Amino acid sequence: MNTLNAKALYDVVSRLGLTRAQVRALLPDWWGKGLEKEASGIAELAMHLSRRLSLDLEELLKGRLAPKGAVAQVAFKHPANIDSATLSPASFIASSLAQAVLAALPSKYEPLPATADNVRGLAKQEGKAVLGFDALLELCWTHGIPVIPLPNLPIGVRKMDGAALQVGSRPAIVIAKKKSSRAWLSFILAHEIGHVVLNHLRSGSSIVDISLQETSTYSVESSSDLQETEADAFALEVMGGSTVEREISTWSALAPVEIAVEARRSAVRHRIEAGHFILRYAFATKRWAEAVTALRFLSEDLDPESALGEQLSQRLDMKLLSDDLQDFIAQVTGWRGKA
Repeated sequence: MNTLNAKALYDVVSRLGLTRAQVRALLPDWWGKGLEKEASGIAELAMHLSRRLSLDLEELLKGRLAPKGAVAQVAFKHPANIDSATLSPASFIASSLAQAVLAALPSKYEPLPATADNVRGLAKQEGKAVLGFDALLELCWTHGIPVIPLPNLPIGVRKMDGAALQVGSRPAIVIAKKKSSRAWLSFILAHEIGHVVLNHLRSGSSIVDISLQETSTYSVESSSDLQETEADAFALEVMGGSTVEREISTWSALAPVEIAVEARRSAVRHRIEAGHFILRYAFATKRWAEAVTALRFLSEDLDPESALGEQLSQRLDMKLLSDDLQDFIAQVTGWRGKA
């Protein structure tokens, strides 16, 4: 028989690195401390914690942490001097979200092609012949692979840049990096697609990319981790590969506005988003300050968060979920319903 009180339950989940305030920020809006004084309230609290943190309910009631779902096995990548344990809370929340989102997604999973060339071709079809963030996003959702944002995690919970998760036989992708550039998120999304396509995932597993930073990304030699090297190479090939490299090799030491102009010309020629040419140029020349400024001249590169939110809101059928899980998705992702 369960003898845990509310304090004991909070103490158990604190082993994930969550404070009581952070845990309560994940509970339904109507939840009150008074409910935690009754036996029925304690049982309901345990249920909410289990659903929101990918924890086995029976084990939780016994005072033990037993991960379930996509966090049964977690691989943290690109550590960049960051303690991977600090990513555990976001990873467990993302796993629960992925399970809930997949349950609300009516479309079936259709595996993507196994080659970067074919993925690029399909993405261009989805993007009306233009390869970019919106095209990759559309491609994933069309194939039943949700791309989930995490804009509203509890204050103080560290986010990963991206993650690929496997819930049963179905993959899901998380894009959590706060970045105003669609081109930057295009690479992260293509990288996570690579993990899915290259069969890096197994049922009940997650690959959490902690930090895909300028100094480590856009280089297939930047990591000793084979899976990360493969996912980086896949992403670069999807986004144009040698075609982009040849194009930027003709650019000289340009001013930011000139970089933006050249990138737009290249985008017209090759039907690849202008921002990607700028990021590839930045890696090749290490002129990151000029590249970041150049991206600001591209109005089409701004506000990737709106695209993430719109796809999520349009694709899900919340009637397939309990009110509790509907609230959870809306609370963390910002889901606002279909327009």
